Amino acid sequence: MQRKSLLLLPLCLGLLLAGCGETNSSTSSGNASSQSNDSSVSSSASSATSITKIDYAHNGSVKLGLDYAGHDFYKDGIGQMNLHTCIDGDTAHFDPVITTTSTLTVKSRFWGIDTPESTGQIQPYGKPASNFTKEKLTLAAANGTIVVSSPANEYKAPEYDSTGSRFVSLVWVNTEKKNASYSELTLLNLWIVQEGFSYVKNVSDLPDYSDTFYAAESQAKALKLNLFSGEPDPLFPDGDYQTVSLLDLKKELVASFSDSTHVNAYNNKKVSVVGVVAGYVNHTMYIEDYFDSTTGSTVSGGEFAGINIYCGMSTIPTKFSKVNTYIKVAGVALDSENFGFQITSATFPRASTGAAGEAEVLIGAADNTEEHSLKYFEYKMAATTSGDYPILASKSNDPLNCAVNFHDKFYCYGGYDSTDGDTTTLYVSLDDANGARTFFSIYITFVYKPDPDDPALSYDSLDSFKGHTFTLSGIYGYHQTASGSINYQVTPRESADLVLVS
Repeated sequence: MQRKSLLLLPLCLGLLLAGCGETNSSTSSGNASSQSNDSSVSSSASSATSITKIDYAHNGSVKLGLDYAGHDFYKDGIGQMNLHTCIDGDTAHFDPVITTTSTLTVKSRFWGIDTPESTGQIQPYGKPASNFTKEKLTLAAANGTIVVSSPANEYKAPEYDSTGSRFVSLVWVNTEKKNASYSELTLLNLWIVQEGFSYVKNVSDLPDYSDTFYAAESQAKALKLNLFSGEPDPLFPDGDYQTVSLLDLKKELVASFSDSTHVNAYNNKKVSVVGVVAGYVNHTMYIEDYFDSTTGSTVSGGEFAGINIYCGMSTIPTKFSKVNTYIKVAGVALDSENFGFQITSATFPRASTGAAGEAEVLIGAADNTEEHSLKYFEYKMAATTSGDYPILASKSNDPLNCAVNFHDKFYCYGGYDSTDGDTTTLYVSLDDANGARTFFSIYITFVYKPDPDDPALSYDSLDSFKGHTFTLSGIYGYHQTASGSINYQVTPRESADLVLVS
């Protein structure tokens, strides 16, 4: 099969802005002083219709015993919050209103509950649970009050959980009143259990709350609400995996860039794709493949397409993640406001069981030397006789989720560190022989050690990069801001992709 020459991929300045995830919900909104709306509940069996529902979340069974006013979460374990990002049914990120101690984003894992998965893996009622939580937090952020506290009855500095980056939290909301008093707040954790979106888990450390949590769970089971209904989850993708190409997925993604009303044909569908691993970073795998007129491309000379696959927080076997491995991956395609269009809920077994949907190595990295071997899009400021093309200052969707390699040196003139402290975005530029300047951004998700003379030196914040020059390789991707703008960026996969020059 003939491949086209790899054309230059235009780049532009990209700003990474985090926004709340999907706000559409399968439930109606509520407030902290009224009964929760039962339209969120799955239809109950006749045996449950005679049960009078107790609104544990709003009847005063559980109350916040500490005033949050004027308190700093990182100092006192309680504080008022702005919503940063909704993740799933039992996880969200918040920005503290009072930042005397720290401005870092508070990553909260909700205390006492365990909702079905809706990100790394997709489980029945994971999406409805996520929608419920997102709806309540979005309403509280827009119209009311959000307070996050440690699971403690005293003011004290919070402690990270076993991950070292999250806090087990009580999340209190009022969806209608700004700066509501602490006595007017509803415990969202309990509300989620009451509506049948979660099991109760690990509540022994707060015995004053535990009995109410278990009572709410027992009632949800008796009323056959949501995950206790015995009914299929209407939002859960079912049926067999549909074999699609990376080009099919790319066309849907690009269509959504140009038309915000476009309905992605593969969203929430079970799909199976093949491609060569272009990179694996931050629990995300990138695969790409080449397409010509015989495999669906209408572009003269053919084209490349790629997708990112969120692999979950568990480590996957290296036989799948090695760059240049040609693999088959099955999962659920999701068009997420948080994470963009990606495949999730993929299974990477250490030993194959033959189950449907398992990832499969088709050609190992060392043996993949011909038709399906990894190709880099090569960048140079000036065209050369070898077929490379100069970098342009315009956007391009050609290499999305594909590997790129730059032959020029880039100067870091600015950027910013994320509010959660996990990533750094660099603004870089380079000048051609005529003084024309090109700008774009680099998104770094790992601790970087760039000094060959001092391996212990870690460049892990903007200040340590600013004013230095680098060479670059990585994955060409995009970020969609809360306003809908598409910003392009390059993500290095490891320290070797971002080499310090001076």
